Amino acid sequence: MLIAQFTDLHVGRIIETAAGPVDLYDRLVTAVDHLVNLYPQPDLIMFTGDLSNHGNEADYIRVREQIARLEPPIYIIPGNHDRRDRLRRIFADHTYWPAEGYIQYTLEQYPLRIICLDTLAAGHHYGILDEERLAWAENCLQEAPDRPTIIFMHHPPFKTGLRYPDQLMCRNGDKFGEIVARHSQVQAVVCAHVHRDVVAHWQGTTAVVTGSAAFANDLILYDVDDVDPYFEPPVCRLFLWENGLLTSHVSYIGDYPFGLSEGVPAPPKNE
Repeated sequence: MLIAQFTDLHVGRIIETAAGPVDLYDRLVTAVDHLVNLYPQPDLIMFTGDLSNHGNEADYIRVREQIARLEPPIYIIPGNHDRRDRLRRIFADHTYWPAEGYIQYTLEQYPLRIICLDTLAAGHHYGILDEERLAWAENCLQEAPDRPTIIFMHHPPFKTGLRYPDQLMCRNGDKFGEIVARHSQVQAVVCAHVHRDVVAHWQGTTAVVTGSAAFANDLILYDVDDVDPYFEPPVCRLFLWENGLLTSHVSYIGDYPFGLSEGVPAPPKNE
């Protein structure tokens, strides 16, 4: 089973640089091109929040039109820049989430059980798991204690050491960590939001933060008031579940022609 995670698109934002403006919609197009050409194709694609930078309908429509080019099943959870009502309206064909309330759900049809949590705190950039969402997560894990499980959420529930993003992490992360620690079937907790790649051993499992498919934040391990966007290579992440082992691979988006090995056979073309 192969899962692709694709996150923090921020469509609608234009970043001014010394070389001129960068429209993040163009980064979305490049990223979708990358996913279309992955071999093998993932069994599903998880979009883990911040599809739009401003949560407006026009940008969600542009995202929808691009991801319609993708064939694997697509699943979405909200980030701090998203609007639940507009996600539901623009992506009305996504019937796996509840019709109202939090956009969180489980996917039971795959070899690896998937729990998707809604950490959005409307009007704020930090996230939160309130008592209702914590209870929902606990109940989900209690329902299938023998099924290997991966949890997706936008905001990390743990500190990354990146001082500025850590101010905007998921509140009640410690309570969520207590829940995770009680359930040994959790293979990984997978997050986004930080715009950098982070891996931690947390509450008896592996915690992963995947970088953005649009832009990075600088690696700053000291106190600052804000961070500026950087155009390091955008990424998506692949999770391979095979023979009871979950492995994770970063896939860089874009063309990097140098260093190609001669004699390496090309993969078969996707049919």
